[in-house]
Amino acid sequence: MTSLASQSQPSLFDALHRPPVILPVDKDGHVLQGEPDATFVLPHKRMAWDQATIELHRHDNGLWMWSTSFNCDSRGSSYKVGAKWGKFAESKADALFYAVREIEGRLEDVDGPTAALILNWARGLVA
Repeated sequence: MTSLASQSQPSLFDALHRPPVILPVDKDGHVLQGEPDATFVLPHKRMAWDQATIELHRHDNGLWMWSTSFNCDSRGSSYKVGAKWGKFAESKADALFYAVREIEGRLEDVDGPTAALILNWARGLVA
């Protein structure tokens, strides 16, 4: 798993967001069984599954959690939002920002039109 610190070079916009609260993964932890508070979807043009998805949900502790999923030509990743993953942010906007950063980190070394499509979509969510 890529750490947030190793993802793309920090920018001036990073200063606008509170740092994420990253806890160790709890292998027996909870993932959301119902619908998340917010879902952002990039539908696939031809297939039944989505090209990319970001889920945001407010935890009982008041912090926001995020998850990212994507299907790219050469790689994919998918997980359900939940406290299990230890990824929290102080606001919904910050959670979305860190979800986009996560996708950027996972696709930063992938070339091709599908990766570019997913990156453009994700970056457009926080532009």
